[in-house]
Amino acid sequence: MKHVKDLPFTRDSSSLREQVYNHLRTMVLSGKIEAGKRLVETTLATEMGVSRTPVREALHKLGLENLVRPVARMGYIVNDLSEYDIEDLFATRAAIEQLAARCALEKITSDEVEKIEKNLAKTDQILRSGQRKKMIGLDTEFHEIICRASRSKRLYQIAQMLREHMLRFRQSCLHLPEIARKARDGHHEILMAIKLKDPKKLNRAMSAHMENTKRDILNYLQRLREQSL
Repeated sequence: MKHVKDLPFTRDSSSLREQVYNHLRTMVLSGKIEAGKRLVETTLATEMGVSRTPVREALHKLGLENLVRPVARMGYIVNDLSEYDIEDLFATRAAIEQLAARCALEKITSDEVEKIEKNLAKTDQILRSGQRKKMIGLDTEFHEIICRASRSKRLYQIAQMLREHMLRFRQSCLHLPEIARKARDGHHEILMAIKLKDPKKLNRAMSAHMENTKRDILNYLQRLREQSL
């Protein structure tokens, strides 16, 4: 864990609480703090160079998000996601992203369509060069452009939260060439439907993309389990 002097924390109490929470949340969601890791309030406070209060509040908030769970006399444990959790997350995410895409269909601007085209051009370029570590940023940007084009702050916020909860798995999966290419192809299908202003085609494209993403993650986790036996 980085010491507070290495992090952009301020000393304003309310701001510090939010920064500690955001930092720990990002570490958990990105997988830098792994599932099953024990988190102890006093240890974290010492490592981060802050008092126990903002750490305690951050852990409580992470517990409300089901990212960690309290364990008697042990602090907190970082939760893993079961297959049921992933199925549930993707069912919700698919519904939200499909709704956002439908709302965006009539509201998206030519500038936003151009941003999607540039996003896909960059994606094609990094796939040709083999720099797949950049895929996660482009994947996130693609969906954010569409969700913003819905002009619904609530839909955008919910979709962003659901994507964040899958971040550690998408980071791992998108490093694999066949999965990265499949994601790129799904994005192209979605863009085509947007350009055609075809709601049925858009719904099918988004649904297929979400289903493929879910299946890729579940297959990836299954391979990890088999390798650990």
